[in-house]
Amino acid sequence: MGLTLEAAEPAAVEIWAEHLPAWEAWCAISGQWRTAPLSTMEQAKVIFLGLDYAAARHGLDLAEVRVSPEIWDDVRSIEAGAIEELNRG
Repeated sequence: MGLTLEAAEPAAVEIWAEHLPAWEAWCAISGQWRTAPLSTMEQAKVIFLGLDYAAARHGLDLAEVRVSPEIWDDVRSIEAGAIEELNRG
């Protein structure tokens, strides 16, 4: 068909050193969402409610990621931003 696909280069991401532990924790658990269906006459979609904290704790343990209260607070800030972005529109 004459179509050639090329992989896009991933965007460079810079993280300050003090934020790296929270980012590593987030990466270990970022798939552990609690969701709920929302259906209207016009559309159906999924709403992201927040992380499933029991599953997140287990994921952190399995990944051997140690999380202090300060790091957990940062993870919850990432979660809040993700909820806002995922539920946009």
